[in-house]
Amino acid sequence: MITLPITEIAALGTQIATHGAIRAIEMAGDDIFEMMIAIAILVYETYPNPAS
Repeated sequence: MITLPITEIAALGTQIATHGAIRAIEMAGDDIFEMMIAIAILVYETYPNPAS
């Protein structure tokens, strides 16, 4: 069993919350990038090729 002094509980909660917020931002950035690529592919496939 892990023992944790009562004075460190708040600091631990802050570290966990900070890590969670950073990870959420990373995931949101990845999602935005993937959506931009999907939109670019959709536009590319929708408009006819002018060389044809």
